[in-house]
Amino acid sequence: ALRFSVTTNDTTTTDEEESSTRSNLLRKHRLAAGSLGLIRNLCGNDEIKTNLCLGSSTDHQQVSISSTPSALPHLLRAMQLYPTISPIQEHACGTLAAMALRRPSNARAIIDEGGPRLILTAMKRHEENVSVQRQGALAVRNIVSRLMRDLDGSSGDNVASGNTTVEDARSAIRDRFGELGVEDVLRNIAGRHQGSVDEAYAALRDLGYSVTLTKFSAEDLEGGNNISNSNVVGRTMMFGEKHNSNFRPVYEQSTGLDNAVDEAVSNFGA
Repeated sequence: ALRFSVTTNDTTTTDEEESSTRSNLLRKHRLAAGSLGLIRNLCGNDEIKTNLCLGSSTDHQQVSISSTPSALPHLLRAMQLYPTISPIQEHACGTLAAMALRRPSNARAIIDEGGPRLILTAMKRHEENVSVQRQGALAVRNIVSRLMRDLDGSSGDNVASGNTTVEDARSAIRDRFGELGVEDVLRNIAGRHQGSVDEAYAALRDLGYSVTLTKFSAEDLEGGNNISNSNVVGRTMMFGEKHNSNFRPVYEQSTGLDNAVDEAVSNFGA
């Protein structure tokens, strides 16, 4: 289904066929979004997601009829073909995040196929969509974290050449994302949404960027002062910390709820 949704018809259409073409395109949008949503859910299983990412057979000389081809090229193609469709971009980023989790071979394949560029392109295009920002930042974090952790535990087998050090390999991973403007996207787009700020923080941290502390006081917030120019320091808040002065860390039983239930029962009957 996903493969069909990313096939294109390059033939020239007449005016009479244009409305039918638009209708077919809409159906492909829905098919791509639904297929990616299904694949995203299937990627909760480590074995299944590896088969979907790399294909079920790594030996191209012994490919059986039951072998599963990689879904990764079609997933990335969907991101390329439908850049303005936010559900497709969200599901694609979420699927990449799930594929990379705990699987360095999957993370490497995503990088080699150009996944980072498409992830960051989606985040730039959908600046106000928190779901895209969260899944995009999570995908960056999972890809980088898994590859970095794999390098930390490698004995040299996972490093490309004999003269390449582990630190060189780490720098190469950072550079692949850095040259795409990942820091600006994570700090200034994903980092300003409460729904994606924690994922952005984790991605910046794992990429090795300095995540600074922001200092401000409650008076600054209440008075509407420019926090960046304020010299008054109340307390230090970590990047990603959610400020909620009404938050209660413990559960307290409310008599108001019991009264509301009693009133509803009396009005409508038990």
